[in-house]
Amino acid sequence: MLFLYLRETNQSTEPIMKRAIKLDCGIRFRLREPNAAKSTPIICIVEYDAKPVVKIPTGVKVKPADWSDRKQEAKSGLRNLQAGDAYAINTTLSRIKLTIQTRFREYVLKHHIYPAKPVFKETVMRELRGEPRPGEAEKTNDPSLLNFISGQILAAKSGTRIKISGSRRGTRFAPDTIRDYTVVLNLLQRFCAAEKKTDLTFDDITLNFYRKLQEYMYGDMGYSLNYFGKIVKSIKAFMREAQELGYHKNEAYKSSRFVKPQEETDAIYLNTDQLDALLRLDLSRSAALENARDLFLIGCWTGLRFSDLSQLSKQDVVGSDFIHIKTQKTGATVAIPVLPALKEIISRYQGQTESSLPHPISNQKLNAYIKEAGKMAGFDQPVEITKPVAGERKTVTVPFYQLITTHTARRSFATNMYRTYGLRPSTIMKVTGHKSEAVFFKYIRITPEENARMILEAVMKKEAAKAERSTIHGS
Repeated sequence: MLFLYLRETNQSTEPIMKRAIKLDCGIRFRLREPNAAKSTPIICIVEYDAKPVVKIPTGVKVKPADWSDRKQEAKSGLRNLQAGDAYAINTTLSRIKLTIQTRFREYVLKHHIYPAKPVFKETVMRELRGEPRPGEAEKTNDPSLLNFISGQILAAKSGTRIKISGSRRGTRFAPDTIRDYTVVLNLLQRFCAAEKKTDLTFDDITLNFYRKLQEYMYGDMGYSLNYFGKIVKSIKAFMREAQELGYHKNEAYKSSRFVKPQEETDAIYLNTDQLDALLRLDLSRSAALENARDLFLIGCWTGLRFSDLSQLSKQDVVGSDFIHIKTQKTGATVAIPVLPALKEIISRYQGQTESSLPHPISNQKLNAYIKEAGKMAGFDQPVEITKPVAGERKTVTVPFYQLITTHTARRSFATNMYRTYGLRPSTIMKVTGHKSEAVFFKYIRITPEENARMILEAVMKKEAAKAERSTIHGS
């Protein structure tokens, strides 16, 4: 326990005694209803300078069975919360505790007295809500959207900016998300240069800005409609966050015409025959190409994103039947079966590398290598795709292998598990992390002909079983 010692004086300024003030306050988390059968709010109890205590709502709930009062944290495990959910709760509580400790010590060191409890509670609540502290409004009135985005990126990197919604509420932003925000900032800076502007303010975000950005991305840069939509989505998110924090009152970004466009992509997948051909391809003359091929195939048989694939280690492989890994994007822990083709690949690397798995390589290198391997495997059938040319969509024909990317692996897993192996979407979604079947069916690649064939095969299978039963009963 730290103390601040103060010398009190009489009217002649002679010191007469020492007075000690604690620099730390007592902080505990308690359940509002510790005996409840359902989730109950977690309350933060702050104690200093005798009673009454300060009660601060945390905004999170937990079932009493999933709460450890001794450790002051949510429990995870087979009988408790999923690791990602427990992490989200505990990270939120840690942030609240750090905020309280920081503001309390800051006040005591500055004023040499304890803060008034109602005022202290309001100060903490304002900060937790992301509102500017009293007297700081002038400091946060920077009209620059670019400066705001830059500041939010730095805050996300340091961990002071966290997710405030969704299943990962209270957790830090993933590295991939921070990189995406950096891409948005760089693109907007290039747009400003093209428009001969030195900055982009909150008030600049109008429907006219939307039209000009669209022209720039489609016409000047040749970007796709979906990429434009991704940038617009981020701009709207930053504008909304800045408005909530009091930076501006511009609501043009909420217009129904300030829309995030999206269209179905020409993404392809590799069927099981193609995956087998790729596995049997002799690449012994190029260790780098062979390593990339095997890394890609692990993705095809696990459904892991590249960010998770690149950090996979032998510790994640439990026995010889399962892979357990905490995914970077969602924070969820998934269990993936080690399928026969995957088992064959892993066996090649036992004791050959430090991880007993293919060496991780960059996304760019894997993209380049897997196209080369696809070409060598004979995946050169022509495929028609549409691409932006001078702001318009044009149909062009390219060889199949040119469309293979690192993300093709994950899409191949989902499509093959549904199309070839007939697994239910809900089962596959537990691995891929899709939140709804609607999103899942947009993701997988099933042509109308394949869908019709699946219906035909299902009906014919039922009819064959029905005929077999009739034959047995007739005999």
